[in-house]
Amino acid sequence: MTSLLLEPLQQYPAAALSSTLVALQETQKRLPPPHPIWLISPKVWQQLRSGVIPLWQATCDRWQELPPNASDLKALALEMTHQLPPLDVGELEMVFAACHHFWQQQGGESHLVLTSYLWQETQDLPWSVGSGTVLRCPSLPLCHQAIEKTFAALVRAKNLYLYWQRGWDFCQIKVAILLYPLSSIVASGWWIRTNPTLKAIASGVALPHQGIPLPPRGIALTPAQEQQLQQACRGTPSHLWVWHRSQTQVWWGQCLPEPQPATLPLKPLERTLIAEGIAAAPGQAIAPALVVTEPCAPAAVAGRILVTQTIPPHWLPLVSAAVGVICEQGGLTSHGAILARELGRPAIVGVANATQQISSGMTLFLDGHRGAIYQLPSEPLPVVATPSLQTSSPAAVKRLPLKLMVNVSQVNALRLLRSLPCDGIGLLRSELMLLAFLDHRHPCHWLEQGEAEQLRDRWVQHLCKFMRAIAPRPLFYRTLDLRPADYRQLLGGHRFEPETDWGLRGVSRYPHCPELFHLELSALAIAHRLESSCPLRIILPFVRSAREVSYCQTALAEHGLVSSAGVELWVMAEVPAILFLLSELAPLGITGITIGTNDLTQLLLGIDRDAALPEFNEDHSAVRRAIAQLIQEAKAHHLSCSLCGEAPSRYPHWLPWLVELGIDSISVSPEVVTQVLDQL
Repeated sequence: MTSLLLEPLQQYPAAALSSTLVALQETQKRLPPPHPIWLISPKVWQQLRSGVIPLWQATCDRWQELPPNASDLKALALEMTHQLPPLDVGELEMVFAACHHFWQQQGGESHLVLTSYLWQETQDLPWSVGSGTVLRCPSLPLCHQAIEKTFAALVRAKNLYLYWQRGWDFCQIKVAILLYPLSSIVASGWWIRTNPTLKAIASGVALPHQGIPLPPRGIALTPAQEQQLQQACRGTPSHLWVWHRSQTQVWWGQCLPEPQPATLPLKPLERTLIAEGIAAAPGQAIAPALVVTEPCAPAAVAGRILVTQTIPPHWLPLVSAAVGVICEQGGLTSHGAILARELGRPAIVGVANATQQISSGMTLFLDGHRGAIYQLPSEPLPVVATPSLQTSSPAAVKRLPLKLMVNVSQVNALRLLRSLPCDGIGLLRSELMLLAFLDHRHPCHWLEQGEAEQLRDRWVQHLCKFMRAIAPRPLFYRTLDLRPADYRQLLGGHRFEPETDWGLRGVSRYPHCPELFHLELSALAIAHRLESSCPLRIILPFVRSAREVSYCQTALAEHGLVSSAGVELWVMAEVPAILFLLSELAPLGITGITIGTNDLTQLLLGIDRDAALPEFNEDHSAVRRAIAQLIQEAKAHHLSCSLCGEAPSRYPHWLPWLVELGIDSISVSPEVVTQVLDQL
C-alpha cells in the first residue's frame, strides 16, 4: 500500500517541480494566501505507476502496427485502473487536522481544493489533462477518496488517447496534487496577464478544468485588486491564474499551464435515439455494442456495451468486463441492475426488443442517467465510460439521526469502502459474493467432488478482504439465500436446485443441505478469528418461522458464533409473515431485524422484482405501512431495526419518514451514500 507524502508548497525544492508550480511559488511569496498550501509529492505517483508502466509499454508496441480503437483504450484503462494500488492515508490525517484548525479560526463555510499538475521534463501538460475538485464541507475520508480518484483519472481512456496521440511519454510523466483549504470566499475567478478579456468571475469557489471559462459575471475585482495581482505575477510566464477573494483581500490560489484545453476540436456529435428503458445504474458510455444471448468469454465483452435479454447473477464476469449494460428484462431491483450499480457500470433495463433493435458492432451512446440509447456514426471514437459522480458532503463533522451503511457483494467496491463516509457494511450479499470464486460451479458440486476445504478457504479469503476494508466498523453478513433460478445455471445446478423458485429460499434450505450451511459457518468463524477488529453481525435470510431461527442458532453455537464471542444475530424482514412473528422471535435472543425492501415489495404486491413494472414499487402505500409496522413492532420488543434497499435515495420523502419512525440505520448502494448524506 502506497503512503501519501505531503509537504508545504513553499518548502518543496523548485528543481523537482514543473515551471508552473515554480511560478506559483514565486507569486505566493509576493502575495501570500491566508491559508496553508500542501503538495502531494511527485514521488507518490512514481510509486503508484510501477504496476501500470509495463501495460502501457506492451500496448504501445502493438499500437505501432495498428492504431488504438475505442475497445483498446477502454480495456487498457480498466486494466491499468485495477493495477493502481490503494493509498494509505499517510500524512493526510495530520494535514487535514491543520485544515480543520484553519476552518475553525476563519469561521463560515469550509472548502478543500485539489488540483493535479502534470509535466514531463521541462514541458507542462495542458490543464485539461489534469483535474480539479472542490470539496464542500469535507471530511478526511472524502478527501482521501478524492485523491485516489484524481490519480485514477490519469489512466482514463481519454487521457491515454491524448498521451499516445500527442507523443507524450507516459512513463516519464510526473504528477503532483495541490491541496489547500478555503473558508468563506466571496468570489473566485480566472485571469490571464496577457489577455485581460479572458476573465471570468463566479460567486464562491470555481475551477476551470471542466471547460473554457465563462463570460464575466457576479462580483468583479476592483482596479486596485487587479493591479495587485498584476504586480504579483510580473516576470512569470503567461498562465491561466486562479484567484480567490475574501471580504478583505485577494490572492492567487493556483495557476495552470495554459488557458485553452489541449483536446482537439470536436465535431458536433450526431446521434439518433433508438431505444429507451429504465435507468438502472447511472453513468454514460460510448462504445461498440455486443449482443449476447449465451454466456461467452469476458474478453469478448471487454470495452463493449453488453446487450442481452436478461442478466443472471452468474454472468458477473461479463458485467464486470463491459463498459455498459442494456437489458430487455429486469427492473431497478433485479440482480443484474444491482451488480451493474455496484461495479460502476451504467445500465438500462426494460428495453423492449433490445437484442433485435441493436446489432453487434453498432456504436452506441448509453445514457444511464436518463435511460436513453443513441446510435452514433460508425467512425472510430475513443471509448468513454463515466460512472455516476458522487457529490461531496459532510460526514464525520455532521451528527446524523441514524446510521448510514452500504450494501456490497464484490471486492471491486473495496477501494471506495476504505474512505467512504459510512458506518459499516449493512448487507453483504453472500450468494452474489460467492459467484466471484465458484468458477461457475454450484457450491454443492464442490462438496460432491471432495473440495469443501478449498471452497472454504476461498470463502475466508473474500470475507477477510471485506472485514479488513471496513474495520473497525461492523460487517452485516447475510447467510446464503440461493435463488434456484440463479444457481441452476451453474455446473451441477440442475441436480441440486429444485424446479420451483420459491420453496428452498433462505434458511429453509439449511436443514436440507446442512453440509453447505456448516461450511459457511466454518468460514465465518475463521474470518471472525482472523479479523477480530471488525464486529461481525450475521443476518438470517427469508425467515418464515421461529423454528427456523432456533435451528440456525444451534448450528451457530457449534461454531462459536454466539453473543459471548461478540457476534450478533439478526433476521431479514422480507417475507410478509414476519409482520406477525416478532413476538416469537424476540425471546430467542436476536439483536435486530433488517427490512429487505426488494423482496418485501414483490411479495406484498405479487410482482416479480426482475420485471419492469415501475408503477408497483417500494413507495406503494401497502409497503410503507408494512415497514412502519415492522419498525414499531421492533421498538416494542427492544430490537434494533435497519432497512436495506435503494428507496431512501430514490424517494426524497423516505428519509424524514424513516427518521420520524425511529429506525436505527439504513443501508444503500455505495454510489448513493453521499447523495443520502446530503438529505440528512
